[in-house]
Amino acid sequence: MDMDKEIMDKLHGIEQENNFTILLAVESGSRAWGFESKNSDWDVRFIYVHKPEWYFMVDPQRDVIELMEGNIDIVGWELRKALALLKRSNPSLLEWIHSPIVYYADEEFMGRMQCAATQFNNPIASMYHYNRMFNKHNQHYLQRENCDMKRFLYYLRGILACKWIEANKTLPPVKFDDLVNATIEYENLRTRIDDLIRMKKKGEEHGLSVVDSALMDYARNLADYYNEKIGDFRPELRDRPSTVLDALLYDMVFSHNKENQRQKASD
Repeated sequence: MDMDKEIMDKLHGIEQENNFTILLAVESGSRAWGFESKNSDWDVRFIYVHKPEWYFMVDPQRDVIELMEGNIDIVGWELRKALALLKRSNPSLLEWIHSPIVYYADEEFMGRMQCAATQFNNPIASMYHYNRMFNKHNQHYLQRENCDMKRFLYYLRGILACKWIEANKTLPPVKFDDLVNATIEYENLRTRIDDLIRMKKKGEEHGLSVVDSALMDYARNLADYYNEKIGDFRPELRDRPSTVLDALLYDMVFSHNKENQRQKASD
């Protein structure tokens, strides 16, 4: 079966089972970044909205869907949860919104979310997120002679994301080759990264390889720089009232209420 169709069939089943509407479904992780292996999982992420009555319950309701079926890892966030994370400039959510692999998107929702993502962008939060990412992978996976290609690419991606954020104060490109081309000025290093990605795509998910020493030295030096720089990275942040997010929540809840739509059509 075509993988896109299989994923969409699973998402439709989740919608029917839970009686909500999916507003956005995308690919996340290595496939969205562009350095998946032959046996990489599909990391499907989506945002969904309930019927209006769900939002008028006193007791807290479940606002996350998590499902692993074979090699498809599916995670969904309820709309209000997603908007609260957007207000805090959650980098994972921002990557979903800008994923180059989109399985489904409500056009109005996507446009308004991307606009809101720009308004609520917090480069300090993003810098800390990617700094933690590269330090985690260095500490847990790179302290050995032979290096897991996947973990090194995660490590390098976190470092280059910090470099992008320092220069542009915006969300880094989701596609790794765009990030590399925008942040690494040395053609020989870009060539070595391309070679590493080709090896990873031909191999297994956790294939081991000796990373080129010049590339490793470049990454280590940048990592040291951003570990020192992060404490002083304090660009000015704009005041960001949540009224635009409140309006988006209201509009999506009521515009996607099927019963309400049918009632309007019969009037």
